[in-house]
Amino acid sequence: MQAIQFNEPGSADVLYLGECPDPVIREPDEVRVRLLAAGVNPVDTKVRAGGMLVEGAPHNTPGCDGVGVVEACGDAVQHVRPGQRVAFCFGGTGADPGTCAEQAVVPEAALVPVPDAVSDAEAAALPLAWITAWEALVDRGGLQKGDYVLVHAASGGVGQMAVQLARAANARVLGLVRSDAGVEVMRALGADHVDIRSDRAATDIAAFTDGRYFDLVLDTVGGDTFVEGLGQIRFAGRLVTLLAPPDGMDWNPARLQNAAIHLELMLTPMLQRSRTGLARQAKIVADGLARLEAGSLEVNVEDVLPLAQTAEAHRRIEAGGRRGKLVLRIPD
Repeated sequence: MQAIQFNEPGSADVLYLGECPDPVIREPDEVRVRLLAAGVNPVDTKVRAGGMLVEGAPHNTPGCDGVGVVEACGDAVQHVRPGQRVAFCFGGTGADPGTCAEQAVVPEAALVPVPDAVSDAEAAALPLAWITAWEALVDRGGLQKGDYVLVHAASGGVGQMAVQLARAANARVLGLVRSDAGVEVMRALGADHVDIRSDRAATDIAAFTDGRYFDLVLDTVGGDTFVEGLGQIRFAGRLVTLLAPPDGMDWNPARLQNAAIHLELMLTPMLQRSRTGLARQAKIVADGLARLEAGSLEVNVEDVLPLAQTAEAHRRIEAGGRRGKLVLRIPD
């Protein structure tokens, strides 16, 4: 089969489309999927630039999100069948080859049937971002009706999912953006937002809660944004970050605020090869697909590129300023 590969970490130029052996089912609960589309996420560019997350990993095909058709099943597979269209988030971090390929072998636990009304591009763009938003806001942050929620970098893939999830939960959500494209995205979603380039940004953020500050802040950026988030939550508020806290930071303000700090890494079940964790995330993906089918959730697909243009997709992500997700069409 053909797959995107890289031999050494580096810029997008290290990616190439080449031949590699077809994947083989080795465990009784595994399923071979013929891929139709793959979502491209910022984590893919980080893995490509810094190397696979599993030490000594032999697999250098990127991509976590995929949608395809089941071709073969292991003896213990019970809930999917050949010919069925499925979506998943699995692979691309080193332990297993990623989705930028014509085929993938995936544990049944990670697979979710795709409703007919949901396109390949939508199904491929959803899983990682939706799982991350759900785990961050619901599982870690304890999202509740009526919460005041602040989402940093709200126009990004995870940010857009988080804004919609919080609004659907009847929370009061404010998205922070830093570009004209981000402003347009928030307006299209009908969300309250603040352009942090404005001289009034700090005042507008504080005014949103009438000085009460936020019950829940989602930091999708890290670094100084994490520190800013500690100053944006109310007493005993919750801050969820997708990145590691800055080295050497002063934790005393968080202690004085009685803040609840939560770390979110949606890749953990995949890295630990936890079937239980994958199955739980699959239920989250199923919920997202159902919302897509019902029209209560939107996945903003900015462009669909051929598999051979994976490097171009990585360059676009690293350049920033996008309005939506990038998806690869498989095969070319």
